[in-house]
Amino acid sequence: MSEMILSVKDVVAGFGSEEILHGISFDVNAGEAIAIIGPSGSGKSTLLRCIQGIMKLRSGSVEVDGEAMVRTENDRVIYAHERELRRIRLKMGMVFQSFNLFPHMNVLQNLMEAPVRVLGRSKEEAQEKAMGLLKKVDLAEKAKAMPCELSGGQQQRVAIARALAMDPAIMCFDEPTSALDPKLTGEVLKVMRDLANEGMTMLVVTHEMVFARNVANHVIFMENGVIVEEGPPKDVFENPQQESTKNFLATDL
Repeated sequence: MSEMILSVKDVVAGFGSEEILHGISFDVNAGEAIAIIGPSGSGKSTLLRCIQGIMKLRSGSVEVDGEAMVRTENDRVIYAHERELRRIRLKMGMVFQSFNLFPHMNVLQNLMEAPVRVLGRSKEEAQEKAMGLLKKVDLAEKAKAMPCELSGGQQQRVAIARALAMDPAIMCFDEPTSALDPKLTGEVLKVMRDLANEGMTMLVVTHEMVFARNVANHVIFMENGVIVEEGPPKDVFENPQQESTKNFLATDL
């Protein structure tokens, strides 16, 4: 039986007076690929940001690899101390819709920067790791290229490699193909599919239903800030139990 690597319990979050997440709970086992689907505005990206510690919770808890990143006691939200929080967050890699590469650094430098500065690796070790990852995403020949010289799909693959360079236990993807045309989307999804096949633990917010159906081990359908339905892809896609899930899949497939 796989070991639980992420536990999200009763997470409530929002902006100002608006509550976006209304008590989200789920667990992720090591090696699972979880697809989070649902209409725009359902809270999917907000959920990823809460798990990453980018957005603060109003209540609830998040545990990563058995360590409490944030918990709620007596109606008080308590985050781990700053140094611990930073260490726990390093267990999670994040790939956003926009590529967020450092424009003044070439591809290789983009991959080496954080491992050297944050993890304290030698430049030689960081470079060796970076080149291995660039081969993995089929971009070794672009090591000296600047981000502006790459296509959107290439930039997103570099962003994935950069996140992997930190050796995360969990990779989080926030609609990583939403800004790409179909051909470039295919390049990025292939890299993600390969990662899933290698047993990388993944949380993927996506509108790519074919990916969710064929690659994910577990699918979570969200609407209006709650989990409406979840289960194996075969169950969710072929035999949805909730009317809102049926309606969403009918319009999105």
